[in-house]
Amino acid sequence: MVNDYPGEERTMRRPKGIHRESGQVEVETAIVLPLVIFLLLGLIQLGLLHQAGIMAKYAAYRAVRTGALRVYSSRDDWIKGMEMAALAVALPVLGYKTGGAGSPEVLGKTDSAANWLIKWNKPGFGGILFKNKMVDLLLTSLKYTEVKICGPLKGDIPEGDTYEVSGTKYVPFDLPHVSGKGNRTKLRIQLTLNYRMIIPFADWVIYYMYRGWHTARELHLGTVNTPALPANAYDLAAMNNKVYIIPIKSQYAMKMHSDIPYDHLPDDNECED
Repeated sequence: MVNDYPGEERTMRRPKGIHRESGQVEVETAIVLPLVIFLLLGLIQLGLLHQAGIMAKYAAYRAVRTGALRVYSSRDDWIKGMEMAALAVALPVLGYKTGGAGSPEVLGKTDSAANWLIKWNKPGFGGILFKNKMVDLLLTSLKYTEVKICGPLKGDIPEGDTYEVSGTKYVPFDLPHVSGKGNRTKLRIQLTLNYRMIIPFADWVIYYMYRGWHTARELHLGTVNTPALPANAYDLAAMNNKVYIIPIKSQYAMKMHSDIPYDHLPDDNECED
């Protein structure tokens, strides 16, 4: 550039508006970026939650199939057998902590038979100790999978449709005059899959939105209502262990394939609406 004024140097100055625009961009980025990160984390967690919901439906099928095929000596063993069948199916989506309360929530690998067995034999799953129990959670008795019987009920079975062997009363499901009598020939269950969310930040936000309390006012459409005491085991897990659990319920019915002891049936429908 030719200097028209000898002895003086002409300097190039940036317009003042550019400085103001640069600062505005930084402020906008600081505001928007956390929201974008939360949106991404939330989408990932909601996708995993949807996957767990699909798995819960298949786990309910496997549970009712186990109950319909096998005869157990006691009602407790019958329920446990169905719960363990559901647990084996749902194992890939079930989380656990690698250490104490501050450790991350992980799923573990189940992409091969060897890795599946490694996870299955961890305490709390299907290993020798503490089967189907969240042993890392204080003050709770939560299971990974829980089965309740919707039907048939004892009241659905007339006295003439039962028979007795060695002092045990059985309900036949394969006799022609019984098999055509609708729901009394079908085992109906409700499976609750207690899904532990694993994505940080998104886990507690989604949990408290699900529970409907103790969230920031900006996330509510109405008044914040925080109870004085935790309402159930899920709240205890969240408060004491920072584990955020969404119960996923699924129901399934299947024609019985084995005669079932009459005392295995409930008096009332145990399932929730």
